[in-house]
Amino acid sequence: MKGMWKQTLIGTAILSCSALAGATDLTIHLNGSQPISRNTVKVQCDAQGSKMGLPAGVFSVEYLNGAGNSLAIVPVGGNSLIFANVVSGSGARYAAGEYIWWDAAGRGITFSSDSLAGKMSSACHRVQ
Repeated sequence: MKGMWKQTLIGTAILSCSALAGATDLTIHLNGSQPISRNTVKVQCDAQGSKMGLPAGVFSVEYLNGAGNSLAIVPVGGNSLIFANVVSGSGARYAAGEYIWWDAAGRGITFSSDSLAGKMSSACHRVQ
């Protein structure tokens, strides 16, 4: 539980800083010796994804892992949203506001939203 709060606070701080600064670059200084790994993957989602704000064709998602934290940067509505890793039964589940990005480790990716407009979901997959 303590780790989840830490990840949530870090994710919130990152979102707040990026919104206030209006910059395209973000620097996070972490204490410790664990290196940060970055992995960019190409993804494509079904037609429902573009209705929800994802790009219509193939797009990039960047995963950042280090110091006990995992983030996914996903383009939604023309903005790069920073999703923080949250507890999941399988795969890697990330949350940002009303959105969930769930990478089920080889079984596909689900992008979902639960907003005032209702619940929506899109099936996505990695592109080689």
